[in-house]
Amino acid sequence: MIKQLISDLIKLNINLLGSGYDSALQYLSQLIGFDQIINIPSGTKLETWTVPDEWIPKEAWVKFNGEKIIEWKNDLTLMVYSQPFQGKITRDELKKHLYINKDLPNAIPYQYSFYEPKWGFCLPANKVYKKELVVDGNNSSVEKEIDALPEGEYEVFIDTEFKPGVMKIGVHTVKGKTDREILLFAHLDHPYQANDNLSGVACLTDLALRLKDKYEHTIKIVFCPETIGSIGYALTQDISKVDFMIAVDICGNNGDPTVQWAFDDASRLNKIAHLALMEGEESFNMNRFRASIGSDEYVFNDPKIGIPGLLITRYPYDQYHTSEDTVEIINEEKIKLTQVLIENIIRVYEEDFIPVRNFKAPLFRSKYKVQTPVKDINLTLDYFIYNMDGNKWLSEIADISKMNWRFSKDLIIKLEEDGIVSRFTPVQKRKQKITK
Repeated sequence: MIKQLISDLIKLNINLLGSGYDSALQYLSQLIGFDQIINIPSGTKLETWTVPDEWIPKEAWVKFNGEKIIEWKNDLTLMVYSQPFQGKITRDELKKHLYINKDLPNAIPYQYSFYEPKWGFCLPANKVYKKELVVDGNNSSVEKEIDALPEGEYEVFIDTEFKPGVMKIGVHTVKGKTDREILLFAHLDHPYQANDNLSGVACLTDLALRLKDKYEHTIKIVFCPETIGSIGYALTQDISKVDFMIAVDICGNNGDPTVQWAFDDASRLNKIAHLALMEGEESFNMNRFRASIGSDEYVFNDPKIGIPGLLITRYPYDQYHTSEDTVEIINEEKIKLTQVLIENIIRVYEEDFIPVRNFKAPLFRSKYKVQTPVKDINLTLDYFIYNMDGNKWLSEIADISKMNWRFSKDLIIKLEEDGIVSRFTPVQKRKQKITK
């Protein structure tokens, strides 16, 4: 299902608003159903942001000596949200409006200008520059980059329309045993990009089919345009019952998973994510908030919104934001391992509690079969017990002690069964931060 979903959606010209995006939402709705479609019209003010108009590309080309040398054909050749333009310009002026990726000279880059009025085309670098050998002053041959476009006059024609539209956010809700919520976000707005982020969309769509009756939390899976969509959700919906959120972005390439922390370094969610990663089958990385890339977690981590959010990603990858980000580079197994990581984070979060020690003096480790001949391990266990101060969560104690989650939880359960440890789970309440 995962690769087929990506194959189907990548054929659509998906942008922030419009028919391609609407078709993608309709396709996803047929698979999992949406209990809510949030509609936010163009021009709506969302604090310092404004929902843009719908962009409709119609025709775009560049001619030289009367022949088309650049032409948009429902691909990445026209910069997304390019302004209309018509005129005759020089080669040097044209080059100011051409976007290339020299690291992948045969690829067309994905370039956009949602909020700044510009026009432009995206081309393989080898169509704009070429390399040839020239002889320098020492009679040595050196490779030099020269223009591949001839000097002269170019005729440019871009016919695009901007009109008021509606930004749509699709929400699929998996009812839990309580009304506390976890949000899972994947952005749905990059045209012709398989890994960024149809991999995340496929990951959460497939996961939605398996989540029923598994968790205490009600889980909401949200598909939206990146950033502006999550701003729209955070500012228009009741988020007072949300405990945390996870953004899933770029998870289908062969790289190891990276979890980028919530903005608050001390957040318990960061400790839980680390413990969940340790339970997985892969090597992993952890980065601070937005250390290398960002997505919809960016919005929720704003202290005035007040919801801790993680980003799960396998970024970087060579084909990022180019025409080479195709279904062929997708590793379905990596997407499934991402699903496992998401569920591990949810599970550890729900299993977490504050252990309260009801005994004095060191633990008699031998009685509980955790005495070892290794001094450092015994010392770690001592720190683990002494950190049990009635204030720290088990996830925090395990993370401080560098002990894995399963061992930590199982040990506490043994002590709990013996009556020398009890558990305390605070009722979590969050005031509604911002509403409109």
